[in-house]
Amino acid sequence: MQRKLGRCLIRLQQYEILLKALVAHGDIAGPPAALQSVRDAQVACARKKTLGSLVGMLTDRHLTSAEEDDSTEEPQGDGGAWFRFRFQVGLDASQHQATTAALKELVDLRNELVHHFLQRFNIWESQGCMAADAYLDGSYETIDGHYLTLRGWAQGMDEARAAMASFMSTAVFEDLLVNGIAPDGTVDWPASGAVRCLREAETRFASEGWTMLNTATPWIRAQHPDQHPQRYGCGSWRQVIHESRQFEIRRTVNMEQGCGEVWYRSRKEEASMQGKKSS
Repeated sequence: MQRKLGRCLIRLQQYEILLKALVAHGDIAGPPAALQSVRDAQVACARKKTLGSLVGMLTDRHLTSAEEDDSTEEPQGDGGAWFRFRFQVGLDASQHQATTAALKELVDLRNELVHHFLQRFNIWESQGCMAADAYLDGSYETIDGHYLTLRGWAQGMDEARAAMASFMSTAVFEDLLVNGIAPDGTVDWPASGAVRCLREAETRFASEGWTMLNTATPWIRAQHPDQHPQRYGCGSWRQVIHESRQFEIRRTVNMEQGCGEVWYRSRKEEASMQGKKSS
């Protein structure tokens, strides 16, 4: 009976250690430079939590049902790069309710074993020992089942992190992050490298609010040779301006040279948003 009680308590500690790791690493967000400090703070915080608090964090943050709103808060900051890794287990409504109830029972079981076991069973009599022995067999089966489930979730989280790390080392991810080009080829124009280059040229060469495209494009080719219209599925910088819908465009005639000139400027609402991000 004593060995079986020790076996239950050791399995509970294994469960608690694994749960601390999952809640500490299962939702990490922030600017790239701050991710390590965010992780370290969450690990330190999880070390101080009781099993009941950890289970509450698990159910609140990482177990979701189809009826819950899965929307996430907008990142806070200056509009720079912001990352989030979030691990969740999707359950239907009945599974979510049953899992939440079972986890609460696990916390109650842990408290019973640690604080009230001797009050419940008179282990100085044979009948009490026999009852305690049977109770500990059932308790271990319950605890071990929870541990195996949690270990499966943790393994899934590790696999997801490894897959994300592998993807982040590819050129496809670099294109997505730096150039706003999704793996399917669609372009997030406001976040694209081409638009950033056009805006950078605009700040250098604008005259009365307008920038001549023939002045901007040679400078872009010299300063950012990896940025070219073909990268974004366009045949020219003029098409980039048209497809992005981030700029106004106008045409003038150079009377001296007898040719047309194309000018562009950021749309007022876009320029306002850029100003807010940089302030």
